Amino acid sequence: MTTLENFYFGNINPSDYRQSRDTKKKLSKMTRLLEELRSTLTNEQQKEKLEQIENCQLSLIALSEKDAYIEGFKLGVKMATEIYADTQQWR
Repeated sequence: MTTLENFYFGNINPSDYRQSRDTKKKLSKMTRLLEELRSTLTNEQQKEKLEQIENCQLSLIALSEKDAYIEGFKLGVKMATEIYADTQQWR
């Protein structure tokens, strides 16, 4: 089955993509920081950890957006390649 057929039949979901190593690292860091925050007792420490989590979350969002864009672009190129190959067969 071609990429276009798989896309048509719902076997390809553009929002499903593999996370990059960088994305996984940031997610792990955010999880660790959340655990540290839960164990924090002073207000000042909580504020500091919360700020770190927020900064990490912003980075994670940016990396996730990049990963989604790259995977979407790759899928588009596969489709374009198949379309081009099909048009060459008809000549």
